[in-house]
Amino acid sequence: MLVAVARNAWRIYSSGCLRGCAGKLLALRSRSSYRIISRGLSHNEGHIDHVSLADIEVITEQKDKKRSRGRAEKKNEGAKQKKKTESLKAQTNETNPDDSLTGFYQDLKDMVDQFSNRVDGEYVIFTQVGSFYELYFEQAEKYAGILGITLTRKQLKSQSIPFAGFPDYKLDKYLRLIFSKGLKAVICNQRRDEFSNVITRPIDRIVSPGTVVDEGLRDYNRNNHLLAITFPEEPFKHSVMEGKIGLAWCDVSLGTFYVLETNFENLMAAITRINPSEIVVDSKFDIEYLYSGKWHPQFTDLKSYYTTRFQVPSTKRKLQDYASKFADNRKLVLSTFDLLKQKEISASNLLLNYIAECLPNYSTNFQLPTRSLPSEVMQIDPRAAKDLELTETIRGGMRVGALANIIDRTVTNPGARLLSSWLLMPSTNIKEIKQRQHFITLMLKFGSFTGELIQLLKHTADISRIVRRIDNNRAAFAEYLEISSTIRYLDNIYDLIKERPEIFKVFSPIFKVFIDDASLHKLGTHITKTIDSSVTLKTNDNNNNNNNGPRPDITIAKTNWNIKADASKRMHTLRSKYDDCLEKYNQLLEDLAKQLCEGETTDLSLIRHLKTGEFLVNVRIKNKKSKELIENIKYEEKYHTRTSVKLQVPEWKELGNRMVAIENNIAIEEMNITNELKAKIFRHNDSIKEMSPIIELLDTTQSFANMAQEKNLVCPIVDKTTDFDIVEGRHLVVEEGLQDRSMGVANFTSNSCKLKNGEAWVITGPNMGGKSTFLRQNALIAILAQIGSFVPASYARLGIIDKIFTRVGSSDNIFKNQSTFMVEMNETAIILREATERSLVIVDELGRGTSPQEGVSIAFASLYTMIEKNKSKVLFATHFGTDLKKYIDKYPEAKKAVEFYKTDLEELHDTSIPIDKRIIFHHTLSKGLSTHSHALLIAELAGFPKSALEIARKSLPEEMSS
Repeated sequence: MLVAVARNAWRIYSSGCLRGCAGKLLALRSRSSYRIISRGLSHNEGHIDHVSLADIEVITEQKDKKRSRGRAEKKNEGAKQKKKTESLKAQTNETNPDDSLTGFYQDLKDMVDQFSNRVDGEYVIFTQVGSFYELYFEQAEKYAGILGITLTRKQLKSQSIPFAGFPDYKLDKYLRLIFSKGLKAVICNQRRDEFSNVITRPIDRIVSPGTVVDEGLRDYNRNNHLLAITFPEEPFKHSVMEGKIGLAWCDVSLGTFYVLETNFENLMAAITRINPSEIVVDSKFDIEYLYSGKWHPQFTDLKSYYTTRFQVPSTKRKLQDYASKFADNRKLVLSTFDLLKQKEISASNLLLNYIAECLPNYSTNFQLPTRSLPSEVMQIDPRAAKDLELTETIRGGMRVGALANIIDRTVTNPGARLLSSWLLMPSTNIKEIKQRQHFITLMLKFGSFTGELIQLLKHTADISRIVRRIDNNRAAFAEYLEISSTIRYLDNIYDLIKERPEIFKVFSPIFKVFIDDASLHKLGTHITKTIDSSVTLKTNDNNNNNNNGPRPDITIAKTNWNIKADASKRMHTLRSKYDDCLEKYNQLLEDLAKQLCEGETTDLSLIRHLKTGEFLVNVRIKNKKSKELIENIKYEEKYHTRTSVKLQVPEWKELGNRMVAIENNIAIEEMNITNELKAKIFRHNDSIKEMSPIIELLDTTQSFANMAQEKNLVCPIVDKTTDFDIVEGRHLVVEEGLQDRSMGVANFTSNSCKLKNGEAWVITGPNMGGKSTFLRQNALIAILAQIGSFVPASYARLGIIDKIFTRVGSSDNIFKNQSTFMVEMNETAIILREATERSLVIVDELGRGTSPQEGVSIAFASLYTMIEKNKSKVLFATHFGTDLKKYIDKYPEAKKAVEFYKTDLEELHDTSIPIDKRIIFHHTLSKGLSTHSHALLIAELAGFPKSALEIARKSLPEEMSS
């Protein structure tokens, strides 16, 4: 057996020295020693069935297990072994004069060092060895504790090295843990060539949040965008934000690909819409300086995203070299590239270079690059998305409790993804908004239709995901059938729509390409006739696409297949032959049972021995009589234990060999048929993908309709004015939280709001009075209206809003090295620079982080600028009400544009009543100015010590305590 070591790829070759003999391989491991016995040497070839560690060092000749051999024989054997080992080292150039690491371990060490020196992230290398993934050297020491796995050591000739490992089926678990720590994983999967017996362990993929292709790590209810950003050269030399920025992003599991050229001013809003799982920038760009906020403070929010500073290879490929990464023909792809702007090209090239390094073996088949147009969507920056809790809560970052979770009634993954996408980029196109509203209205009008539609949609599949898995040989056979069933159920949905002319008139256009494509329907029929439906009971996720572990003994004949017998003439012939063998198999089993087991077939099985490959009859010894029956039989006994015996039966040997030969031919024919089917699916790739938009739109629309009915929502009027008129508006998330589950009644107080551009409402009142809820609910109503949804109100009329800004309560941002007041000023500065007459601004408690006098001055200056210069619609909550009104009264134009509203509380003066019963909050807004914040009552409600409360009351000026 020759062991050859190549850098970053390790091979084990069969050697002529073992031909005709059953060689044994001893692999040493620090915790215990594993004896690896080679499989039966059919065709005179040695074959290592399983190796538990890649660190094979010692290869021994067969040793006689009997300990009676003399010292002279052992000495002679040792000399032979030493000579053979030296010969091996000479052949493989594993010279080690200074007792340093051998070539194999040096290769491992080189890889660890290589990734440790990279600046674009922290990498953990998982090397697959048999059925384990293992870590070596300092990586084992550093990450064993993080992963919660045992750290041990491997003893080499001159030193010991640390290593750790875990079973391969736990890979997803540890990858999730890696991501949670901000790390990346380098996966080196074990591969064996079936013909040459060569084992290699090249880098299969580098897994980061944006390059996940493992099913167990993906949430297909949301997009998993990988975003590349290219910046102008040396932008920090200028104080003004100048130059164009290129964005390119994709979802590698779905094949979507988008581009955009933008500027610094709109960058953060664009990133919020994209909502990337990972951002990639060129390592030459000083992203840390941008993060710091020293140039412009709004970019500190970038630090919240998982960012990779990618070292672009010196041999970087051009964009044209990646044409094969796209699904369309090369000419069409290149002509599309020609239409891209320069920064879009740069960003696309950066993105594709990164993907090529992380996923060298993955077939992307991207759609053609699509340009995202920000002019047609409402801009929501990261702060607003976070403050409004659109997709996750501020505390805990959970989806439960966020708006996305409350409004989601989708029943498919594509529908859920579209809903999430709409929520982060509400439309500013009135025609598009009204069309979505019309869809919802029809769904509500024909309630029975909607119910039937939902049931049909539940049977459709995530087509984009399945096609990508088929492209990369990761799909189960059951997933092929899901394409066929989705075609069938979309036909059923189309028939359902045709039954109602009013619905058919509106929805039929989205079905046109699907219905007119006869070849797509033929493909669906062909898949059904090819794949055996019983495969839905199996799993076939070829994540590693190899099986290097030991195979179990064959105990029964195979009766289920992936491909139907009538899929081809050759398959029909092979299956017929196999069925004949099965009859003989069953007859032989019955005959042997009569001879050996008193007719009990449950005590007998026909097997193929794991280690030798022999076809044997395994008989269970259950009593003395059965033992006598076996002893008196003519068959040769091969193996014997206390409870069973394995016999060699010529009839089974002959039949077994024939069955295995047919099985192998069937497997080859299945592979050929599957490849032909994959080719047909690939030819219909565009048509198949056209099914996803149908599913997305129908599912999202029915979700909105169901929510509208369940939550008593109304259709808003959306127009070109700058009006904002909400009657009895509600906050859906808070209302859900206050829902009395036992009574089915929501204890939420609705409020109205009416504003035009250049006007503001200043809201005053006690803490817990509902000021912040009122501010947020109006922003959420605007977002819901512009994604096409109905809204929580009794009446709503809104002019299109281009941007939503929020400045709400915050705390010191240690992560970004900013104080509370600095955060407030940064956020307010952005609003004052970027808000327009079509913007909605909500401000909560501005100016708290400094002295009262300076705070109220800043609050007034900000409010005045927003309504006079920016001409925005402003909702402004404050505790500076009285002082702020004094400033406003000095400016007639401001006094005319600002109205004061308040919430209040009522205190019952019976001190025997507990404080939580003694205070009654009135959340209904009324005109006027609240002169008291009732801070001491709120402190008492929070459990403030009575002695401290008494001191506070005595410290108050008389006019405030009255």
